[in-house]
Amino acid sequence: MQRNLEILREVQKREQRLRELDEEIASLPRRVAAIEAKLNGARQARDRAQAAREGGQSERRQVEREIEDLRAKIVKIRSHSGDVKTNQEYKALLDEIAFAEAQIAKHEERLLQILEQAESLEAALKAAEAAFEEQQHEVKRESAAAAKRTETDRGERATVAAEREKLRAQVEEEWLRRFDRVLRARGQALAMVDNEACSGCRVRLRPQFLQEMSLDAERLFVCVSCGRMLYLEAEPVRD
Repeated sequence: MQRNLEILREVQKREQRLRELDEEIASLPRRVAAIEAKLNGARQARDRAQAAREGGQSERRQVEREIEDLRAKIVKIRSHSGDVKTNQEYKALLDEIAFAEAQIAKHEERLLQILEQAESLEAALKAAEAAFEEQQHEVKRESAAAAKRTETDRGERATVAAEREKLRAQVEEEWLRRFDRVLRARGQALAMVDNEACSGCRVRLRPQFLQEMSLDAERLFVCVSCGRMLYLEAEPVRD
């Protein structure tokens, strides 16, 4: 295989690895952001559970006050029973007391419901708080892992980039210019001949073209369809 092609194949491997590293480095903050979004969801769930519990407690206090007010009203009504002069007035007083007692019974029934709901609301709040705390720990773990992974990737990227530049320095200028041009256009500048076709675009190559490739290893052969630089087989760079 032509020496320039051998080296450019190694350059292309580094280019591919650099793209992979860049994608991973870019994706790590998005992963952390996704975890933080879950944390926001857990925080909102906790806040809703807390608001529900506080709402229940507030309603309970309100109902208890209303019961106390009604009981005080009954005591006040009864304290005026001695002032009643007619049966009609006495009946009206009894009706007022009966109405107040009915209201008390209604409020007591609602109070019992609130107390029963309070247990489930408290359990829901504890579960939401636990989920929120777990998500907080998860964000910390993911953030730390992302920071460590990013540091590792950046270190590897610097190494791979240095290897790429060292290899590029060994390639003839004409070959390198074509490699860069096709790389920008296609993402990959080199393609192996696979089953008599360009592995990059899968267009079949003419038999005469393939024969020329096998006979002249020093010549640059290019796919007439995609423009990629072609080679016949994979070989490592020789020292």
